Amino acid sequence: MKSYSIFLICCVLLFSSCGIFGTKPVETQPPTPSINPLEKLHADIDAILQNTLFTTASIGIKVIAVETGEVIYTKNAHKLHHPASTTKLFTAATALAKLGSNYQFGTMLYTDATLGTQVVGNVYLKGRADPVLQTTDIEKLCDAFVQTGLKSIQGDIVVDETYFDTVREGPGWMWDDKPFRMSALSIRSVEPDVKTDSRAITCGHLLKTTLMQKGIDVMGEVVSGTVPSEANKVATHLSPPLADIIKLMNKPSDNWIAEFLFKTIGAEVKGEPGTWKKGREAVTEFLSEIIDDPPAHRFVDGSGLSRYNLLNAELLTKLLVYMSHNFELMPEFMASLPIAGVDGTLRNRMQGMYAEKTLRAKTGTLSGVSALAGYTKTADGEVFAFGILISHYVGSAATARGIQDKIGDYLTQFSRHSVGVR
Repeated sequence: MKSYSIFLICCVLLFSSCGIFGTKPVETQPPTPSINPLEKLHADIDAILQNTLFTTASIGIKVIAVETGEVIYTKNAHKLHHPASTTKLFTAATALAKLGSNYQFGTMLYTDATLGTQVVGNVYLKGRADPVLQTTDIEKLCDAFVQTGLKSIQGDIVVDETYFDTVREGPGWMWDDKPFRMSALSIRSVEPDVKTDSRAITCGHLLKTTLMQKGIDVMGEVVSGTVPSEANKVATHLSPPLADIIKLMNKPSDNWIAEFLFKTIGAEVKGEPGTWKKGREAVTEFLSEIIDDPPAHRFVDGSGLSRYNLLNAELLTKLLVYMSHNFELMPEFMASLPIAGVDGTLRNRMQGMYAEKTLRAKTGTLSGVSALAGYTKTADGEVFAFGILISHYVGSAATARGIQDKIGDYLTQFSRHSVGVR
């Protein structure tokens, strides 16, 4: 009996080891393969660039981690493109660096000698390129004049626009892109004088009419001239600070403001009068100061309207990285950029994407040209600077913009943590 019991125990142990009584062997899972996050990002962007748009169109891209300088992605980064309105990034950066965020544009009212309640000579209205001057600002200057007690002007209303040269349109502007007729004394909402084609003369007529409405007799005419050194300043109107004007330029991509800034930079850095030539010299010098051996480029205006402007994604990202590290300039520069899905020229783009409310960038559009350059924050909290230039396509910019949006979204989603492949 004892031998039989031993036999049964041995049988149970044997059958248990073979799984006959339902005990399952331990299963080990094979290791989950992972993909390098950067390689995946490259693959995702490369896949986007297989779009049929690039059968004929050209593209230049560069993405840099601003903290470390690591190149995250690059393709044709040294190829030159028309930058369109991404040119305004360079205008904004140079203006902030050379003029300062608190710089204000002035419009001044002067008189010749006065005798009692009379201005014996002329009244002078001088403009110093205020790009946001309004009719109400001229009216306020008149109010200050009235408060002096003067009742009559025996001479002329002289308008002084000598802060800028008399070239009204930028180099390389297309004939249908010439709405400006620029003058250092301008109100955008008021058309140039019909007889003289001068915005300054229009401002002079507004001043004269307003003074007469306020009970001051004006005996003379509205003429062009300069303020004599011995003239007496009566009143000054100052614009909002440059930091606010930069926002008004970059958010909606305002060409008018950009060109006023460009010529003003020229006047302040290279000497009056402000010209497009002096503006481009000042911008070029600024880039040489902040970038060792800047990539090939050409600027001729401040807005990007001209087809003569040329730059590449390399230069765009170098500027963006520099500005991101400049504590004094960065807050105003960043605040001026449109926010994806929120405002400015990006208001209706990237809605519902990861990039919405995170990515900030300047857009650029000309016929056959679409550009996007700015910053985004990744899923890990890194800040990437990027420039995307697409050109030489026919038709709508919608496809090019869609490609830019997808790339921006991939950058915003990016994480350096490895992702398992399922």
